[in-house]
Order: sequence, then structure tokens, then C-alpha cells
Amino acid sequence: MRSDAGDGVLRAVIEEIKNQEDAMISPRLKVALAVSLFLAFSSGLAWAQMASKMDADSAAIKQCVAAWEDAWNRHDAHATAAAYVEDGEFSSTTGVPSHGSKELEAHYNEIFTTFLKDAHRTDTVRSIRFLTPEIASVDIDWQMTGARTRDGKDAPNRKGLLTWVVTKQRSGQWMITIYHESVF
Repeated sequence: MRSDAGDGVLRAVIEEIKNQEDAMISPRLKVALAVSLFLAFSSGLAWAQMASKMDADSAAIKQCVAAWEDAWNRHDAHATAAAYVEDGEFSSTTGVPSHGSKELEAHYNEIFTTFLKDAHRTDTVRSIRFLTPEIASVDIDWQMTGARTRDGKDAPNRKGLLTWVVTKQRSGQWMITIYHESVF
């Protein structure tokens, strides 16, 4: 009888240990589940905030394009060049480059006082792709009327694609860093 009683006690101890192990797993499982839910919720919230920030930045980039277009249509060489960062880069439809504020302003001054002095352009943002939160690639469809050839004759209306790389400055303003222009 003693062995049956001893076996019974041993079984009771083993059952108690199993119950305690099950009790320990349950809080661990609860903590793991809580952490998983927290991370899932946090990442969803972060994504929503990032999407909201990207929407605001997209709107600011579109405003940058509109301000540049306005300066260009006013034939204001200084304001047009001021949309670029200090060491901004430009290449025309013919591949002529300009680099830096002084060259950019000189380029715009030349075209605004000669063959594009009566020109008007319309720029429409086609797409914005964020390469980082502070760098974006912008594709812009453009159309131009009122241009003349370099020898002064009326030029046909033109259209093409601008490809800009814009960067967000510490002030929060988006500016043109690289500008490439193509004609269709």
C-alpha cells in the first residue's frame, strides 16, 4: 500500500508541476500576443503618419513646380533660378548644361530676352516618387506656346517631359537639384 500511496503522491506532484508550467506558459503567451498586437498597431500608425507626411510633401512639391512655372511665365530669370539649390544642375532639350545659381540665372536671362521672350508654358506633374523622405524624382509634362526659333521665326508649339530631382531643405522647402528636359 505504501507504494500506491507513494505513487499517488508522485502523480499529484507531477500534476502540480504540469499545472504550474501551463500557468507559466499562459502569461508568456499573453505577453507575446500583447507585444505582437502593439507592434502591429504601431507599424500601422507609423505607416498612416508616413502616408500623411508624403501627401503633405507631394503637395509642397507640386507647389514648387507651380511657383517655378509662374516665375518662368513672368520671364523672371532670378526667381526661376532661385527655385534651384545653390549648386543645381540644368540640361536643356539640346543638352546644353548650366550649373550653379549664376549660370542658371544667366541661362534664363538669355532665353527670356531672346527666342523665348513671348513664350508661355504649362507644367503638369505626372508623378512623384520619393527616393528618401528628403529626395524625390518628379516627372512633369510640359507644353510651350509663343516660342521663336533662334533666328526669330515662329516656332511650332512644343511639348515634352521634365525630369526633376528635388530635395527638401532644412526649412522644409522643396527645391530643384537636377533638371533634365526632353521634347517629344
